[in-house]
Amino acid sequence: MPPFNMGRVPPVTFGPGRMSKVPDLVSDMGGGPVLIIADSILAELGVTDRLVDSLRENGIGCEVAADVSGEPKEALVDTLCARARSVGARVVIGLGGGAAMDAAKLVAAIAPSGQPAAKFDMAMQPLPAQGIPSLAIPTTAGTGSEVTRTSVISRADGWKTWYWGEQLMFDQAVLDPELTVSLPAHLTAWTGIDAVAHALEGATARTTSPAGQLYGREALRILLKALPLAVSHGSDIDLRGQVLWGSMLAGLALHNCNTHMGHNISHALGSLVRIHHGLATGLALEASLPWLVARPEGAENYARAAEAMGGDADPNALPAALSNLMRTCGIPRELPKECATVSSKRLAAEMKNPANIGMSQNAACMPGDADLDEIASLMMKMPVAAA
Repeated sequence: MPPFNMGRVPPVTFGPGRMSKVPDLVSDMGGGPVLIIADSILAELGVTDRLVDSLRENGIGCEVAADVSGEPKEALVDTLCARARSVGARVVIGLGGGAAMDAAKLVAAIAPSGQPAAKFDMAMQPLPAQGIPSLAIPTTAGTGSEVTRTSVISRADGWKTWYWGEQLMFDQAVLDPELTVSLPAHLTAWTGIDAVAHALEGATARTTSPAGQLYGREALRILLKALPLAVSHGSDIDLRGQVLWGSMLAGLALHNCNTHMGHNISHALGSLVRIHHGLATGLALEASLPWLVARPEGAENYARAAEAMGGDADPNALPAALSNLMRTCGIPRELPKECATVSSKRLAAEMKNPANIGMSQNAACMPGDADLDEIASLMMKMPVAAA
C-alpha cells in the first residue's frame, strides 16, 4: 500500500433526539457564554429557540446570530467575529446547513485574533493557533462540513474563496436526524447529491487513498439506497438518519482526499450566478464524468465507484449510475434559468481562477487549459430551464 495520511475526526454524537446532549457537551467544552451561528430560516422554524431553551435551562448563557442566508460573505464573518468577542464567547455553535457551519468554524478559529477574515483568505497567512471551541449541528445532509477542515466564504463581489487548516475542524459534532425532517424534497435531493459528489470525488481523486475510498464508497452505497427514499418519504426518521450518516462519511472522503471536477465547475458557476451548490455540483459531475472516465487514469477507482452505485464494475458505467440516481431523486438534467446568460468561455475562465483550478488538478487525469475549455462547453450544452 502507498503511504497516506488520515485526518482526525471530531467526536460525533448521532441519533434522533441527540440535540438534547448539547448542554452536556458545551459544559465539557468550557460552558457559556455560547454564540450560536445559524441559518436565518431556523429562527423562523423555532429550531434556534429549542436550542436556546435547552442551554438556558441548564444554566448556560447564549446568544443567537441567525444571520446566515445563502453563502456567507467575509463582511458577515467579520461582524460575527466582533459579536463573539463582545459576548466573550467560550463556545461557538454552528447550527444549520453548510453555510452556517462554514461561517461558525471560521469565526471560532479567527475571532480571538481580532483580525479580519480577508487576512486568512486562500491561506495568505496561517490560521491562529488558538481559537474558540466549536460544535457543529447540521440540519441538512449534504455538505459534511461538520467533519472537514475547510470553509467556503464569498467576497463582497460574490467571488467564492477558501479557507483551510486543522484549526477549522469542529471539536464536537451532533447529528440528529430529527432536525432534517423539515427540509423540503427538492432541497433533500440537492443537498444529498452534494454528499454523493463528495463521496464520488473523494474516492476517485488523484489524491485518493484507502481512507478516501473506504469512506467514499460506503457513503455511495448508503446514499444510493436511502437518498431517493428520503426525498419521497421525508418524515421517515430512519431514512433521514441514513442520509445524514452517509453525508458525514462523504465529508470524511472529502476531508481526506478533497474534490475534483464537479466542484471545480460548480464553484466557478456559483461565482457567476446564484445557484444552489448541491444542484450545481450534481449537474457538473453529470456533464464531466463521461469526459473523465474516457481517460485511462483512475479507471480502477471509477469502476469501483460505479459498483458502489449499483452499476457494473466498469468506469464507463459510472456516468449512467449517477444520472439514474439524480433522476430517481427528481433532479432534471437541466440548468436553472439563471444560467442562460453564462457562456462556456466565462465558465472556463472561472474554472481556471486560483480559487478553483486546484480542484480540477485533483482529477485523476489532471486536465489542462484546453481540457477545461472543453469541459466548460460540455457543461453549458446542458438544456436551460424555461424562464
